[in-house]
Amino acid sequence: PLAGAPTMTPADLAAMLDVMAQALRAMPTPQGMQSSQSVTDIAGQQRTVADWIQVYEQLLKERGYKAQTLKNRTAHLRHVRRLWGQVPMRALRPHAISVGLKEFLPARSSTAQRVLAELRDAFTEAIANDWADSNPASHVKMPRHKVKRSRLTFEVWQSMRTLSTTSPQRWVESMLLLAISCGQRRGDLAKMRFDDVVTDAAGEKYLRIEQQKEAGKGFGARVEIPLRLRLDAIGMSLGDVIEHCRQSAAPGPTLLRKAGGGSIEESSLSARFAEHIRTVLGGAAHETHEWPSLHEVRSLSARLYIEQGFPMETVQTLLGHKHAEMTSLYVDDRGLSADRWKRVAVTDPASNAAT
Repeated sequence: PLAGAPTMTPADLAAMLDVMAQALRAMPTPQGMQSSQSVTDIAGQQRTVADWIQVYEQLLKERGYKAQTLKNRTAHLRHVRRLWGQVPMRALRPHAISVGLKEFLPARSSTAQRVLAELRDAFTEAIANDWADSNPASHVKMPRHKVKRSRLTFEVWQSMRTLSTTSPQRWVESMLLLAISCGQRRGDLAKMRFDDVVTDAAGEKYLRIEQQKEAGKGFGARVEIPLRLRLDAIGMSLGDVIEHCRQSAAPGPTLLRKAGGGSIEESSLSARFAEHIRTVLGGAAHETHEWPSLHEVRSLSARLYIEQGFPMETVQTLLGHKHAEMTSLYVDDRGLSADRWKRVAVTDPASNAAT
């Protein structure tokens, strides 16, 4: 856009297209044109996918999404605009969509899924706004996504913690401890505050977490974790970890803080995690899309609590999952324990005790 030029709103764009349609209606009908083909249809066919995406992005901004969600969806729409932007809305066919998605396969199958999902939603809105008559993306089969990211082992986590003790950024060790002790997502780790700790009528202290992942609701899962929750693998309770966080930097409102007490960006948490795991394992340990991320500490935490003897229902509540099936995916170690002997517990009839 030219400097100083006013930003075109969806209403402005619609008005401009109406003027174009009126101009086309005033034109004489070319010889040989079928009488059933209206000029209005011709005008509509000139609207490209890119034209609609410009309108659609404004609609997304009006839905009240969080900044990160909007950023992610806009990134997917950039792929939509690049792959099919010049195609007229009513001319896009399922085959063209399938061909375009192939550039992401197989290495970036998750991206292919998100792009297709975004395209489906865009066309659903387009139909409602009379920009399209059908949804070609709905006829395209969702690409299969094979999980490639490797699970994080406790041994690697321990090595990362040891390395973090030598880092000038003391919050990295606090991050590793906090992530493994409470099993929460990156965004929730970054926003945890000391005043999120509450005391009930019986004097029990809890860390309250309203998870950022909303899943279409007006709020995320709300979890209260007792500070006495202890993870034997690290020999610390959640209360111990919070105290570690308190001592790791100058006073500030959040558990994870820079040396001066300021809060830390989510991206910095991931960046430091990536640096530490690559230093511990060496740069050639995994392929690009196989490296365990900070999110994998969430799975490791769940697996360690299960090994410690916590029931699946408790771990499900800790992770904030609505369905047990999702918790089962996190507890699955994807073959890490495949070579271990698993002893069968039997009941001794005489003592009625498991051996």
